[in-house]
Amino acid sequence: MQPLALELNDLWFAYDGARVLDRVSLALPAGEFLAVLGPNGGGKSTLLRLLLGLARPGGGGIRVLGREPGQAGGRIGYLPQHTDVSANFPITVLGAVALGLVRPGFLGLCGLLGPAARRAEGRAALLALERVGLADQAGRRLSDLSGGQRQRAFIARAIVSGPELLLLDEPTASVDGKSRQELMALLAQLNRDMTIVMVSHDMGTVDGCVTSIACVNRGLHYHAESKLTPEIFAEAAGVDLKASCPVELVAHGAVPHRVLLDHDHPDCCGGAHRQADSGRGGGA
Repeated sequence: MQPLALELNDLWFAYDGARVLDRVSLALPAGEFLAVLGPNGGGKSTLLRLLLGLARPGGGGIRVLGREPGQAGGRIGYLPQHTDVSANFPITVLGAVALGLVRPGFLGLCGLLGPAARRAEGRAALLALERVGLADQAGRRLSDLSGGQRQRAFIARAIVSGPELLLLDEPTASVDGKSRQELMALLAQLNRDMTIVMVSHDMGTVDGCVTSIACVNRGLHYHAESKLTPEIFAEAAGVDLKASCPVELVAHGAVPHRVLLDHDHPDCCGGAHRQADSGRGGGA
């Protein structure tokens, strides 16, 4: 029987008495690439915090790699949403990735380890950079990399300890379209060796790239598939499919504008579709 990477049973969590997550259950087999979708405020980031042990549930059960949250140590890699780097911070790409090896009581960052241990750190960091295609950038300053390269470097930092589970919070939010495609291809490769759970608003990168989808909007609906059906779109956008036309939903309905722009947005068609409709007489 396939072991479980995550096991949630009737989980709930509340802020100031208001439940953000309620009656959440999930049994996620090891080896999955799960996309967690949902509207803003639906509980996606809270779910990640619970998995990491940064928050405690109000009730219900939660197991991560068979243990209590926060107890799996280096078996979990994590990429936060906000990874800004100051141009004045003089750290190399290799040095930034090696930080992923630091644990409480670990003295490598302070330079107090012996030469052999420091060399082992460097080899592990370089191997992680090779996996993300950045070995040739190891000696550059991290702040000098492009946005897509920095995300790859941060992914390398998250996997440098060889985790079994990789948790990602909006990994494609701050990169261009080409870099998004490259990142998703990289994650698909990494998924051969580890379970991945990715919170995302970018539904366009999810379709066909992941193995399963969880729509989180206070509750959780699990879909053991990677195709974005109209039902999944509606759940992810937090709307009622029965009250929405699927075409309207996908094209310019209630889907958050971080995913799809409104037709009247200047970066879309600037309202040209309305002029075209008028020219055709607005017929059905």
